[in-house]
Amino acid sequence: MLSIRLGSDYNRPAVELSPTQKCVIVNADDFGFSPGVTEGVLRAHREGIVTSTTVAANMPAAEAALARLGEAPNLGVGVHLNVSQGPPLSAQGRALANADGVMNRTATQVILSCIRHRRLLGAVEAEFDAQIRWVLDHGLRPTHLDSHRHAHAFPPIFARVVGLARRYHIPFVRRHREKLPGRWPAGPAKQRRIRRILNCFGKADALIASDLWATQGTWGIEHTGFIDADWLIRAAGALGPGVTEIMTHPAAGDDLDAAVTRLLESRRVELWALCSAAVKDAFAGRQIKRVHYGQL
Repeated sequence: MLSIRLGSDYNRPAVELSPTQKCVIVNADDFGFSPGVTEGVLRAHREGIVTSTTVAANMPAAEAALARLGEAPNLGVGVHLNVSQGPPLSAQGRALANADGVMNRTATQVILSCIRHRRLLGAVEAEFDAQIRWVLDHGLRPTHLDSHRHAHAFPPIFARVVGLARRYHIPFVRRHREKLPGRWPAGPAKQRRIRRILNCFGKADALIASDLWATQGTWGIEHTGFIDADWLIRAAGALGPGVTEIMTHPAAGDDLDAAVTRLLESRRVELWALCSAAVKDAFAGRQIKRVHYGQL
């Protein structure tokens, strides 16, 4: 039987679920990237199906985002480890920044930099460490760890993240395994390639620390930027027994631009979809229990 604690009070008695129970963690990435992203995440939780989020501690709007968590006592909150964008929080992290003091690297650039300059693995670890400590210093107990642009999937980085998770008693790390059952519309070629690479990394990561994974996998990788109500309804129908994470990127407003992210209008589409009555009915009608990592 799978034990899950329901609600924000983790001291409640565990609820026993049968092996056939379908559970989903709907995570909204990028909490604190901007006021619009923060508002979108909170609205998608309050009015929609989002159960979990991860805060990007080094981004300028992160502190204001944490200050609003009182509005969402049942929202699970982890750390969105980030060495791709924004200012570093650690002295060692400056090695990952440009001359202007800001990190600006794609996932491929992060990985290739670590391959070419092994010392940068230490800088990545130090920056991740600083971001976790920043969250802890703000009084938050993280439910789990994931990363911006999936940097933690790269096995040498994953090994460092495992060490940090154990050091700070964070029990779960996002699992990179996306195998959508049935027939789905294909995502863009680049996203399909990313999914295949991440699935390969995930197999290697399983040899490092499978005990830090709580889910069967994470959906939404191939279709990042293309998740709408139809996609979510299809996901509700495809979910099998066990716990699956769905990765989303909702936002309200238009305070991001193309220099920061390619996900612009898609964030508003996702917010609408996550709050859609048809989507909520699809999950409720199939008796899918919506949980977050802190309840596992």
